[in-house]
Amino acid sequence: MSTRLDQLIPSASYLEEAFLRWVLTPAVEPGIVPRVHSQHPVAVNERSYRLDYLIAGDSLQLAIELDGFAFHSDRAAFTYDRLRQNDLAATGLTVLRFSYDAVRLDTRRCVAQLQAMLRRDVELSPFVVAAPHVEVPDMAGDPMRSADPPRYGLEASGTAYFDGVRPLVDRGPLRACQDEALGALANYYASGGRHAATVMAVGAGKTALGVAAALSFTRRRALLVTPGSVIRGTFAKALDPGVPGNVLYGLVGGPLLPGARPPHALVLDTDETQISHVTRERLLAADVLVTNFHALGTGDKPGDLLAKLAPDDIDFIVVDEAHIAASDSYQRLFAHFRHARTLLMSACFKRLDGKPIDADVVYRYRLVDAVADGSAKNLRVHRFAPDAATTVYEAVWPDGRREEIVGREALLAALGDERKIARITAQSDASIHQVMAVTRACLDAQAKLLAPVKPRVLFSAMGEAHARQIARIAEAHGIPCGTLHHSMSASAIAATRRRFESDSGDLQGIVQLRMLGQGYDFPPITVVVPVRPYGSFGEFYQFVGRGVRVLRHAGVPAGEQYMDVVCHAELGLEEHLEAICVDNDMDPAVLLEAPLIDAASLSEKAEGEGGDGSAGAGPAGVDAFVLYEQGRVEQRVVHDLDRVEARRAEREMQLMAQRYAVYAQSSVTPMPFEQFVEYVRRLTGGQ
Repeated sequence: MSTRLDQLIPSASYLEEAFLRWVLTPAVEPGIVPRVHSQHPVAVNERSYRLDYLIAGDSLQLAIELDGFAFHSDRAAFTYDRLRQNDLAATGLTVLRFSYDAVRLDTRRCVAQLQAMLRRDVELSPFVVAAPHVEVPDMAGDPMRSADPPRYGLEASGTAYFDGVRPLVDRGPLRACQDEALGALANYYASGGRHAATVMAVGAGKTALGVAAALSFTRRRALLVTPGSVIRGTFAKALDPGVPGNVLYGLVGGPLLPGARPPHALVLDTDETQISHVTRERLLAADVLVTNFHALGTGDKPGDLLAKLAPDDIDFIVVDEAHIAASDSYQRLFAHFRHARTLLMSACFKRLDGKPIDADVVYRYRLVDAVADGSAKNLRVHRFAPDAATTVYEAVWPDGRREEIVGREALLAALGDERKIARITAQSDASIHQVMAVTRACLDAQAKLLAPVKPRVLFSAMGEAHARQIARIAEAHGIPCGTLHHSMSASAIAATRRRFESDSGDLQGIVQLRMLGQGYDFPPITVVVPVRPYGSFGEFYQFVGRGVRVLRHAGVPAGEQYMDVVCHAELGLEEHLEAICVDNDMDPAVLLEAPLIDAASLSEKAEGEGGDGSAGAGPAGVDAFVLYEQGRVEQRVVHDLDRVEARRAEREMQLMAQRYAVYAQSSVTPMPFEQFVEYVRRLTGGQ
């Protein structure tokens, strides 16, 4: 038998290794190795592709494309693959496709097809084996295993747990979106991809996906990296079999690991497991490491995690809240474990610096998907739009002279800096009173809808004094409100949160300064009020997402639940609101130009409010106040019922596309997709 080519040619997944071992090895002599290029880059116009393998001859440039789990994840992926194949053909490449099941079940035919193609080239034909010895592949029946890490070239140390548990992972208890994401990841890793990202709305279950991915795609050891202690604790509970609702055995649909022992998970950065005190031996004894990215270190100090672990000690990395993964800590992490596969997860589709996530986004589950599936509230935006021409400001000049200025344009001419307008608005009592009147009305409406659940409101502020100002005005409007900021003691923070989160607590509102952020999900939050400008979309989106998860409320179906976003037009948040619309295939005009929903009662209540001025710093020591403003309240629903129903229909088509892809793969002359859909619907009675 020929020398096994999986020992001579690189492979990034078990599917690639399987092709090399059971198809290429019997088909050709080892002398072909210099002509076989793995992960070969191809540029077609402005598009860049990577071939699983390129076999280069004289007249024949043969591209080998390997198809993994379920062949395709949805209709869009099916279409993309066809367009990709056309692009490759346009460059003169000849494409051969082999699926996981084809290699496993029809190996001899795969070998024959490859040999027939190679014989067409004068330089490749001499390497073709005349009488190939075709083995029966040792491959699992589950095509999900196409994305397993390659077996060859890895040391035995630390591999026993994942090799044993990987085939036992039961995807049945996962939600549909989690299972779809796992399938998309399997396709990606099976084709040799290394740096994947999933963008999934709040409430979609990223924690369970991260755990399932670690169990499914790790061979030696997995590292789960979180942005802070809250999410680190979430993953710690998810991996603890003794905690109710853990991901391993406590999912609603049943255990993820039926009949299998849990991984040995070591949670770092806690009081008992400070990284500086943990030995390398203890780290290597764990199957899964959970840590905070702040504790990764640079690798320059002996106590750093990156100094204690060698580059090959970790072969799978999960990063949660990946919109912050542009930081130096993360880049050092990826560079250190340079051979590891990575999964970046986020609910936000932009990094904090405004750039796209630096990985291949293989799956998106958007807010509209979560709304359509009943796991997220819809967004209802209430935007107070002042009459800018009649707003009255008071400017305080450095010499103490005070001057009333009427109209936004006149104030802008005096200040010379439009960016100051947002701060002046945010810190002026008059503007906060306008927003607070709308907030009070929203809470009253939510209380009637959700009774006996007490709706809560979350505010954001620019500083401690600003937070106290907002809380004072909230109290004046009958909203019992506290503040949270990092200068408070741990006991004071805990006590304030109890007063807010407990049904018997006395607080209905919290003004927070970057406290209740990533990983904090509290469904009774039904109103969010950003009383500050946001330069970063990611930070704004994370704040809005804190209350988007639906309440499991027997009297109010998920489709009738809303989260109210209350804001002031002068804070400059329109761009962020428009970005939410665009990402969910909505015309931004639904927020800014569509006819008003009946919000007369809110407008009347808001327009009558005034209040004492509060300073907003201007240039050269100039302070300015909003003394008086009037305007209107614009109310918009981000996703109307028609759009949600349309998205449900789209997701049905995606499921049909998955079934069609499997059918088309096994048929010589597949029927058109539309005909297939009609046939399946007749067969299933329209279900």
